Amino acid sequence: MTTPDLILTRATVVTVDDAGSTAEAVAVTDGLITAVGTTDEITALAGEGTEVLDLEGRTVVPGFLDPHSHITAGAPYIKHAALHTPPVGDTRTVEDVLRKLGEARDRNDAQPGDWILGWGYYPDEMDDGGKVTAEILDSEFADYRVALIHISNHGAVVNGAVLRDLEYTAETPDPDGGSIVRVPGTQEPSGEVWEQAFFPLMFRLPPAGEEELRAMAAEYARWGYVAAQDGAADMAAVTLVRESATANPLPIDVKSLVFFPDLQKAIDAGIIGTEVGGHEVTGTKLILDGSPQGRTAHVTEEYVTGGPSGEQHWHGIAVVDQAETDTIVELAYRHGVQVYAHCNGDAAVDQLIAAHRAAVAAGATSPGRTIPIHSQVMRPDQLDAYVELDFAPSMFTIHTWLFGDTHLKNFGEERAFGISPLRSAIDKGLRPTNHSDFPVTPMNPLQLLWTAVVRRSTGGVVLGENQRVTPLEALQALTINVAYEYHEEDSRGSIEVGKKADFAVLDANPLTVEPDAIKEIAVVRTIKDGRTIFEA
Repeated sequence: MTTPDLILTRATVVTVDDAGSTAEAVAVTDGLITAVGTTDEITALAGEGTEVLDLEGRTVVPGFLDPHSHITAGAPYIKHAALHTPPVGDTRTVEDVLRKLGEARDRNDAQPGDWILGWGYYPDEMDDGGKVTAEILDSEFADYRVALIHISNHGAVVNGAVLRDLEYTAETPDPDGGSIVRVPGTQEPSGEVWEQAFFPLMFRLPPAGEEELRAMAAEYARWGYVAAQDGAADMAAVTLVRESATANPLPIDVKSLVFFPDLQKAIDAGIIGTEVGGHEVTGTKLILDGSPQGRTAHVTEEYVTGGPSGEQHWHGIAVVDQAETDTIVELAYRHGVQVYAHCNGDAAVDQLIAAHRAAVAAGATSPGRTIPIHSQVMRPDQLDAYVELDFAPSMFTIHTWLFGDTHLKNFGEERAFGISPLRSAIDKGLRPTNHSDFPVTPMNPLQLLWTAVVRRSTGGVVLGENQRVTPLEALQALTINVAYEYHEEDSRGSIEVGKKADFAVLDANPLTVEPDAIKEIAVVRTIKDGRTIFEA
């Protein structure tokens, strides 16, 4: 056996292998795991050039793999105004929003005409209702372009300058699959836009540059991630990551999903499935509906609370119709492209299932593991369809904590308690993952793990005790199951001989601490391919 380059000793090594075994030490050679065993066994392998890390009882888990987030979309936000309400942030009032926007303007030395962004905006949880309008924004920032991005990342409130850029007026009709909210009693836009009325704004926002991308990659590494997703990348975002990784590999891998309007361009360019410097164009991303907290998720049973603008008998928004979904899925399958589809509501899930069946009936072949992203307000029969059709859902249990009380109001107890049914998915033999959707929610994987175990809202309500999972199952949803999502389960995602030497070193063991202590666990070191990419 070749002398190891690196050994980790005196640790609790949670391997996440099929047997659920633990060990004390690991040996690494040329970026791969070459031995797993006791400290004495592994120490005996050390040679003159071996680096020995004595972890003094800390816990080693596989490096976290991100099943769904938005690394390039999130990167520009960081220097702007974070507007999260408690428990994530401290925004409580409209006055707080305006103050933080002003601070961002001053911090970034914004000039008239420049962008000032707020992100994480969630008026439903603000003490004063938080209803910001274009008029309110213009009272302080009329000379700038201002956008408050809703926490769902599916809507925003913008000021008059941005409304003019978008050419939204009283005469502008709502686009199919979108909503331009009006000033009550008039047809004048209030500044609030949703879904297909929001997406044109997204492509006008200042894009990330290489410096911001690298800073964002370092932030993922700080939380123990060795791979991040870019979950709706236009060709400009794909090019940014590809060129950055080619010039100098990023500290983590990045998996880009080409946003569906650019799918044909990506196919023509021959980039899907290619990998350069840790950047892989993995598949395509569709958006079929909105968000449950924004009341735009598409559901078969109407919302208890009506729509976001007071609509009655409200079922949410279908962002694209069935015919377009069928066309995109068939195009992807015919070119061997893995499909990732944003489906929060059960009507959207039905739409994806129908599109898959239509594509197969038309003679197209799925490359396997179609990913319904979010899978929140869904029905039990749809999990059976996932099993039948080789779907691999990515779920979103942090919603039970941050938005659980809102979901109870919007959907009633039965549907709210079934949100992101991780337990049922596992029991049916699926390998679900669990994601942050950053920048929608914090990327901290220990918080994700904790929410899957406790499923408790900020108001103290357990949303579906029968959907709780064990800490080990929750860890699998952030490691080996994500490797499965990416068709990489044979090369990464668990601590086994022959796999990539990717580790997150934690200051406590999430499998043995009290459940509520899981969210307080810190990442003290991240190792990718045998090399430390973060150290606290």
